[in-house]
Amino acid sequence: MPPLNRKNIPSNNINNYPDTHYSRIRQMRKHSTDHDDVVHILRGLKSDDWIIRQEAVSGIGHIKNPSHLTDLIGHLPKEKWYIREMVAAGIRSINNPDLTVSLKQGLVSGDACIRNACARALGVMRCTEAEDLLKNAVEDPDSRVRKTARTSLELIHECNRS
Repeated sequence: MPPLNRKNIPSNNINNYPDTHYSRIRQMRKHSTDHDDVVHILRGLKSDDWIIRQEAVSGIGHIKNPSHLTDLIGHLPKEKWYIREMVAAGIRSINNPDLTVSLKQGLVSGDACIRNACARALGVMRCTEAEDLLKNAVEDPDSRVRKTARTSLELIHECNRS
């Protein structure tokens, strides 16, 4: 018999399985407070469960407090490369101008993966305050960061012409 998963469980019986992905996600959200958001995100990223990891990445894109993003970026140097990659995926989806200070810090202090994600987020937000930092990032040692910085500058200049 194949292992049970969401696709092969009849929809009327899904609630008979208490250990579903969704119940764990709801439980994680229920116990979360603003103070420990970073801890919950990092725990979620380290989960064996793919859906919980995806939820954690999505949570990064919905961070509202700049200090939480700064703390998260600050924790990354001691994390494994794949955790940093997942955080970068979440950062690339940020579109909150309140987080520009944290993103600018990540652009100058993070590893190449985080610098690239921060450059992208700043460009998508058309953050003119970050223009000088992005010009510096065009000279970054990592080619991906250089390319993303150029693209972000183009987006900012496009916005200024309109």
